[in-house]
Amino acid sequence: MSQYIAHILSVNADSINVYELVKDKNSINITSFDELNELDESDQLLVLIPSSMVTSYEFKQNKSLSEQINIANFISEVDSVFAEDVSSNEYFLHNDAAYVVDKNFLKDLNVSLSKLSAQVHVIPEYLINILHQEDAITEFEDNFFISYSNKTGFTTNLNSLEQYLEIILNKNPNFNPVIFSSKNLLTDRFNEKPLNNLFEIYDINLPLIKTLPNFFRLQISLNLFINKMNLSKHQIILGLISLFLLIAAPKYLIYQNNTYTNIYTSSTFDIFKGIDKDVKRVISPKSQIDQILKQAPSTDLSLIKLPDLDLFLKYGSKYISDISINIDTSEATMQLNSMPDFQFSVLMNNSQRFNVNIDDSDIISNNSSINGALKIKYKNE
Repeated sequence: MSQYIAHILSVNADSINVYELVKDKNSINITSFDELNELDESDQLLVLIPSSMVTSYEFKQNKSLSEQINIANFISEVDSVFAEDVSSNEYFLHNDAAYVVDKNFLKDLNVSLSKLSAQVHVIPEYLINILHQEDAITEFEDNFFISYSNKTGFTTNLNSLEQYLEIILNKNPNFNPVIFSSKNLLTDRFNEKPLNNLFEIYDINLPLIKTLPNFFRLQISLNLFINKMNLSKHQIILGLISLFLLIAAPKYLIYQNNTYTNIYTSSTFDIFKGIDKDVKRVISPKSQIDQILKQAPSTDLSLIKLPDLDLFLKYGSKYISDISINIDTSEATMQLNSMPDFQFSVLMNNSQRFNVNIDDSDIISNNSSINGALKIKYKNE
């Protein structure tokens, strides 16, 4: 695991000094956070944003209220000092401090940082050297970071330092910070405390800084997902196809189920219409079938007699293609196909022994072959 500091020097974030927290390690200057894409998920990156993009105020939260209500109360207290619309800012609260950050700057920054795999923490630059319950003035990269014990602060350069010190002392005559600078302007004015060593980047107090609010918010997007997963074009296409099938499959199954339901309903209705033409709608098939059966006339099946066709099947089964029986008229009809004339004569002579009447008027004899419909009239009590 490695720890890095990225100090943004411009509001366009196109000039960034990057330090690794190792002694005697020189900084590098980059023009985009994309140049840090080799950082892995175990690395830690502390990003310092310019003071011109963030302003801090002293504000005591009401712990009994939600954060949203506290932010609304804070805005109502300080909105008169905002030069821009309050909706153009993001707001963060931390104990007795409130931070106002330019929304567009922060969004663009978070989009860039979201591409990195490292653990990211974003704070104002003037809090790089905060002390526990102490005010401090830190000289770093030709600027002077003034941080107060309540975790607010600001940044100034050497030309404006004396002017800002006069403003601070007029407001708070007891202001007596710890000095991390060798400038006479500071050492002469604040001599009650011994001079500390000049600030070195590897002396930064990361555990204390991590107690500050983190301005970083991961920006989720399809491009971010693809970059994080390191997917090839082939994998992306397969993923999109799988996603489409995942969405479309349930809809297709529902459509198929509805289609089969409609077919079943239509077929069921057709069956009921065939049984009873008075049926208008099929709602409960079992119940409606029971009602139809109750309405059907009862018939004693034991009184119905079927013709004895064993003789005909014995002598000519392979020449008989169809047999139909009409119980109401006590008639049976057999369709003969190419039955030899001799075999037909034998069948007719033997049939005289059964109590049936045979009508062979539809029989045709052609080249010693018999074809046609043979009608049999039998008795049925």
